[in-house]
Amino acid sequence: MEFLSQAANDVRGHGNATAAAWVLGRHAEEAAAVGDETGALRALERARFAYDFADHTSEQAWVRFVTPYRMDSLALSVYGQLGRPELTVTADTAVGRLGDELSDGGVVVLGDLASALLRGGDVDQGVYVSRQFAAAAQAKPNTMGKERAATIAASLPDSEQELGLHLRQFAS
Repeated sequence: MEFLSQAANDVRGHGNATAAAWVLGRHAEEAAAVGDETGALRALERARFAYDFADHTSEQAWVRFVTPYRMDSLALSVYGQLGRPELTVTADTAVGRLGDELSDGGVVVLGDLASALLRGGDVDQGVYVSRQFAAAAQAKPNTMGKERAATIAASLPDSEQELGLHLRQFAS
């Protein structure tokens, strides 16, 4: 988190909004992971604010992956880790943004949504989205999808051993 805080200071200024949003969003995830709810929510709010001024298609090439889908994914991760009620509304927005044609980024969002729901305690919905994620990840395999498959498999309830096995095999 110390490095992310320093990075947030280093990416201030014109033309860096996408980078700032990414760094602040990652800071929010890390703060949530250690249980710093206030820090996580503050960093997520700052990330969203920075992204309001971002244009991921014309800023530095290394931040072109920070699409609206990826910002949804960061918020889902933070809210899921913290068990926040905002998870439901954020999930609805993220799923609505995905639409019918699922991009590689959409696969990642589904994975983060499944993880967030499982962590947040909505197990039935989490299993449902995990199944959607498994199908999407199989259709559009990518490294980030494989990472999320392992995480989801570890979070599934015992009653979903078959799905967990499938996701672990996909992740390997």
